[in-house]
Amino acid sequence: MAEIKYILYVVLLLFCFCDQNRLTAESLVEKSILAHGGENMIKSIQYTKSTKLFTENGELENHLIQKITHQWDPFFTLMEWEHSDGIHSAVKKSGEISLTVNGALITDSLQLTQTGSSLDAAFYVFWQPFKLIEPSAKKVFLGRQKILDSIEVLALKVSYSDDPKADLWHYYFDPNTYKIKAVKVKHKKRSSLIINERYETATGLSLNKTRKSYFLDSLGQITYLRAAYQYEILSVNYKK
Repeated sequence: MAEIKYILYVVLLLFCFCDQNRLTAESLVEKSILAHGGENMIKSIQYTKSTKLFTENGELENHLIQKITHQWDPFFTLMEWEHSDGIHSAVKKSGEISLTVNGALITDSLQLTQTGSSLDAAFYVFWQPFKLIEPSAKKVFLGRQKILDSIEVLALKVSYSDDPKADLWHYYFDPNTYKIKAVKVKHKKRSSLIINERYETATGLSLNKTRKSYFLDSLGQITYLRAAYQYEILSVNYKK
């Protein structure tokens, strides 16, 4: 009986290995989407995002809590937060950005550009792996790798521009579940590794729950914890 179990175990391992050898960038993303709950049937979602930033010495530098809403058809993103200068409310709808502080409309172009980037980033980060199916995401499957010299993953390189100075993303998937285990991003000569610690269970889509972001050195090793993120689902409306 033990021999039969061992043979079945070996056959299963070989099957998984062969199956992963046939993976492409597109099929890996498809498997990950299924692992994260399949087709998006959400009409709108609202959640809070807690961001704690830390110094190199491990001291808390800043703590920001944002309330974020994403709606589809028509699509828009709303972000609300409190800062030292008051209550901020930012919206991206039909490609247009608006920002108010204590109800007063902000018209400064630099602030609006930065706000637009923040709104786009909030949706991009939260809505993975579903955003990876978009044509603008140029994907290259890199096969099995190890991150931090010990964690086995399936790696996918993702870029959105041919500009060598543009951000470069690496998505790391659990080889057993196909869920996103971590993400590495190179931004302005600095690399960060964001590790997904937990996923939420309220939506059925296994979206982000808690994540930690670490700055990396030139060898890809952790230098220090830069940020800790926590997401709490407030409400979800589903398509009928």
